[in-house]
Formats: sequence, C-alpha cells, structure tokens
Amino acid sequence: MLLRILSLCFLCAFSAFSAEVHYDCAQFVKEGLARDPQLAETRFSTDEKQNKLSAIKYGAILPKFEADMLVGPAPGLKDAVNDWGDTVETWDFTKMGPFFGAQVKAVQPLNYGQYKVGKKAAEADLRQQQMMVAGAENDKSVELQGYYYNYLYAQEMLKLAQDAKTQVDKAYAKMEEALDEDEDDDEEDSADSASSGKKKGKVSQMDFLQLKAQKHVVDEAMIDAQSGLDQLKLAVKFSLNLQDGDTFAPADSSLTMRPESLPSLDDAKNMALSRSPELKRLNAGLSARSYQMELAETKLGPEFFIMGEFTYAKSWAGSRKEIQKDAFAQDAVNKITGTVGIGMQYKLNFWNSWESYKSARSDYRALKLKGNYAAEGIQMRVEEQYLKVTALKAKVESLDESMRASAAILKGAAIQYDLDPSDTGPLVSAYKQNLELQKDYYSAVCKYNIAFAELLSRIGIPLSEYQSLQGESK
Repeated sequence: MLLRILSLCFLCAFSAFSAEVHYDCAQFVKEGLARDPQLAETRFSTDEKQNKLSAIKYGAILPKFEADMLVGPAPGLKDAVNDWGDTVETWDFTKMGPFFGAQVKAVQPLNYGQYKVGKKAAEADLRQQQMMVAGAENDKSVELQGYYYNYLYAQEMLKLAQDAKTQVDKAYAKMEEALDEDEDDDEEDSADSASSGKKKGKVSQMDFLQLKAQKHVVDEAMIDAQSGLDQLKLAVKFSLNLQDGDTFAPADSSLTMRPESLPSLDDAKNMALSRSPELKRLNAGLSARSYQMELAETKLGPEFFIMGEFTYAKSWAGSRKEIQKDAFAQDAVNKITGTVGIGMQYKLNFWNSWESYKSARSDYRALKLKGNYAAEGIQMRVEEQYLKVTALKAKVESLDESMRASAAILKGAAIQYDLDPSDTGPLVSAYKQNLELQKDYYSAVCKYNIAFAELLSRIGIPLSEYQSLQGESK
C-alpha cells in the first residue's frame, strides 16, 4: 500500500513539472515567433535604432549643459606691503572658513535644419530596420510551418509503416499456417479434386519466401519514419523553447490540405506591392539615403550656436578686519561672472566633407536604380511561387482520385484472396500500389502546405493577418 502511495506521489510530481502543449498551425507559428531566441536578438537591433532616434531628439536642446560645484575650506585674506611699497592682499591661513563655488556652461546649436534632416534620416533608418525584422519573421514563419506540417507528415508515414508491418505480419502468419495445412491435407485435397474435377489451389512456397524476404523493407520504413519524427521533435523543442519534460502534440490529428483559400494571381501581386517588407525596406532605405545626402550637404557650411557661461565663488573666511558676510563682495576669492554670445564653427577640411557628400549621393543613386526594378522582381517571385502552389494543388487532387480508385482495387483483391488464399499476387500488388499512393499523397499535401506558406512570405503578409482577411471576406 505504501509503495502504491509513493508511486502515485511521484507520478503527480512528474506531471506537475511536465506538460504537453497542443497548438494548431497558426498558434504554433505565433508561439514560435514569440519564443525564438534568434528573432529576439534581431528585434533587439530595432531597440538600438529607437534609442538612437531618442538620443537625437533629446540632444536637440542644450546638447552641452555642464554644472560643477565645489565645497570646502578656504584661507582668509590680509593686507601686506610688497617689495615696492604697495599694499596688497595675501592669503591668511590663520583665518580659515567655508568656501562654495559653482560653474555652469551651456551650448545650444542653431542649425535647426541639420537637426530636422538628421531626425528624419534616423526615423527612416528605424523603419528600414523594422522591415528587416518583419522579413525575418516571415522567413521564420515559413520555417515554423514547415516544422508543423513535416511533423504531421512524419506521423502519417509512421502510421503507414506500422499498418504495413501489421498487415505483413498477418499475411506472413496466415501463409505459414496455410503451408502447414497444405502439407497435412495433401491426400484429402487430392481426393476432393478428383471427385470435383478441380484442383484446389495451394499457397506457393516461393510467394511465402518472397514475402519473408521483403519484411526488412517495412522495418526500414518504420525506422526512417520514427527517426524523422524524433528529429522534428528536437527542432520543435528548440523553436518553442520547451523545457525538459515538456512535449508538443499538433492539434490536427491527420495531415490534410490547409484550410486557407488560395488567392488569385492578380490579388497576390497587388498584395505584394502594398505589403512586401522588402519593398517597404527599400523605400525606407531610399528615404534614409536621401536624408543622409541632404545632411552631408548641410555640413558643408558653417555651424552656428549660442554659448553661455556663469561662475560664482564665495568664501566666508575672515578678511584683515572682519569676517566677510556679503555674498556678492568682490575680492581675490569671491567673484560672480557670466558670459553669453553667438559662435560659429567651420571645418577647414572642406574636401573631407565634400567626399562624405559624394559618397552619400552615390549610395542614394545606386539604391534608386535598384528601386526601379525591385517591384517587378517581387511580382515575378510571387508569380513563380504561385505557379508552384497551383501545380502542387492539382497534383494533390489527382492523387486523391487515384487513391480512391486504388482503395477500391485493394478491397476487390482482398475479397478475391479470401476466396483463394493461394493467389497472393493481386493482393500484394494492390496493397503495394495503395501504400505508394498514400505516401505520394501525403508528400504532395505536405509540399503544398509549405509552398503556400512560402507564397505568403513572398507576398509579405503574416499568416495570422491573412487568416483575418480570409475571415472578413467570408
């Protein structure tokens, strides 16, 4: 009894620290994008661009503002006569007192146009980085959908291999039993054949040996299917960042064609023009290069700024007569000063600034040339993938019809085998044909689903957004 209680407690503790997650394809992609460590690193680069933009904004007002303060003891002052007979003030270290000093320096640039252009260039650079992240997420979405549908495909292959092994084992046992019966009933079969004028069929020893020799094919298929499934489990575990003990199980019980409807070719092209992260990134890059060129042009001229400085120092040490109490008294220690003015800075190395401008102008022109054919290239890539998807869809539909016909042939061969167990050829041939068709069908379905995911990626629309559009159109 105690052992049963301990076993139950161990089982409860194990189940508390392990879990099985069930996701459909859309949820699997959502969780994978949120948990992928490589994407998290890519998104971090967007934060860096955002921080750079914030630094430009906050640096526009008083980019240089320094304030220093000092507190400590200071000596007093006393009158003394120098070598020339003049009365001067000298330090009197016998009369120490507190000292306070403060200094403030500030510089405010007046080149507002340069700030405005730099801010726009940083904003365009941020959009460019955001589009790069969106493109990386689309590529990762294709990879995740590939994991999901290949996982279902591996499960289907494992089911087929297990079913094939079961059927082969049954046929092997049945043929072995029939061979034993044939050896025991030879005389009885001969008498029956003579009286009826027909000879009862017997199981061929050669068919039995061929079946026995082909058993390794089924075993290899099971090993390959299980190995492929185990490898996909590792990939899924990494993508979902699962803890040790956690397992994944797809919400779909079988591999079927994905439910999203295929858009028309014109709709796919039009969506690509308005949603493609590559085009958006290119446009943002053009804007960034344009602003950088304008910024380099503004730096060819002088920079103006307002500069101010304020200094205050006060010592409460004693003078030669009495302790100084006036906070604004002027002497060798106490002082209050301030300056303000307009300054100009011009870099004498004009040719260095000119080369920077020419470099920015060259980058802009090269990117602009790329933009002239980028839209057409995106549409061609979409059309190319669209043709692959439609071809795979037609292949799946054709295989589905052939598989139904093969199932009918297999059913007829099974009935014929029940009537005459000695003739195994038609049944084996029909079963093998049906098995191959199922493998081809599931392979085509898996390829179609992944090709559809690649089409959405080339269009530039996330799976969740496309599903939302599909729901709104219904």
